[in-house]
Amino acid sequence: MAIRSFGYGTDVGLSRKRNEDNFCVAPEIGLWAVADGMGGYKGGKTASRIAVKQLAEDIVKGIPLSESIPKIHHVIINEATANPEIKGMGSTVVAMITNGYNYEIAWVGDSRAYLWNGHVLKQITRDHSYVQYLINEGIISESEAVDHPARHAITQALGTEELEDVEVEVISGVFQKNEKIMLCSDGLTNEVDDEQISKILLKEKSSQAAVDSLINKAKNNGGSDNITVILVSTADDNGIGGNKENTELEETIKNIR
Repeated sequence: MAIRSFGYGTDVGLSRKRNEDNFCVAPEIGLWAVADGMGGYKGGKTASRIAVKQLAEDIVKGIPLSESIPKIHHVIINEATANPEIKGMGSTVVAMITNGYNYEIAWVGDSRAYLWNGHVLKQITRDHSYVQYLINEGIISESEAVDHPARHAITQALGTEELEDVEVEVISGVFQKNEKIMLCSDGLTNEVDDEQISKILLKEKSSQAAVDSLINKAKNNGGSDNITVILVSTADDNGIGGNKENTELEETIKNIR
């Protein structure tokens, strides 16, 4: 296994009463994932937990991300249909599989993956959102998207009943020297811009210290949503650890493993 260090953490933020994010850190099977639930605490938490748990079970069985994620979409819909109190729940997901220095990332929604090469930060996923559609069509610029009134509107999510299927995007690559990949929910990126993220990654040499600083920065900037961050590196930065918010998340990870 080429992964030498990683950090991870989640926080409810300053505005929400409950944390609807879930995540999976399972280096033994090469799986890293962040899911941002929607539909109220019970529904959102259920949807995001289904996403990360089913991903882990499928990866162990050898099912690729591109097949697992569309299946999860229907699992969430079926669960909501069977339990009317959580009808309408859904979740975004961004997941990465690592195998040696190779990685594959798949996603649905606006949870993101970034590549950090030690100097430059690059978003390597593309949001499934209305604002991203406007950017793609040349209607607005990326700078205009930052404060667009519809910037939180996503075009697809796991469990959306109106969608017969979800369109999963998949990218792959090879870790180069000094590179790190960050997975995060929009609770980070809505509060911390690329320049601020870059400064923290440049300053903090430990993956876990960087994650902790990013979460704290999001809270200092407003903390309007739940915040979840995973940072994975092939460099040995003495940073293997984690910051879990509550015992429920701890048990979730244990159960996945």
